[in-house]
Amino acid sequence: MDTFRKEYKPLTDEQKKWMEEVKTKADELLLAIDKPRNAEFAGNREIALAKTNLEQSIMWAVKGITA
Repeated sequence: MDTFRKEYKPLTDEQKKWMEEVKTKADELLLAIDKPRNAEFAGNREIALAKTNLEQSIMWAVKGITA
């Protein structure tokens, strides 16, 4: 098992499309989360955690798609 993926494997067109779709939707969600409704919420910890966990979620999704 190549846990750390020392070599890249070629992706199919379907995998590329799927990954692009996931990342595009993640960008949309990030913009919605990051859009400050007012100064009170702009930099709070919960928003930062939501953004971090979104990034982690997309990382795992891409890893799953490209496995």
